[in-house]
Amino acid sequence: MKVFRVVTERDGETTKQPGRTDTKIVQSDYRYAAETMGQVWAEINRKDFAFNDEIIMAIVEEHPMIKILEI
Repeated sequence: MKVFRVVTERDGETTKQPGRTDTKIVQSDYRYAAETMGQVWAEINRKDFAFNDEIIMAIVEEHPMIKILEI
């Protein structure tokens, strides 16, 4: 298995001042253990799964191999 990191962003707190509006961007990381990036995409695209109002920015292979031990 490999470890994939899914990076998402969403709008955070918005502050308004005369002539200026600022919105903080909140970035989150989710990690998945899977054989392929396609499996991660399939999990993300499941109809009952949602990142709320988050936008997927990247899917990165973080570790090329992990071994899952059974205890």
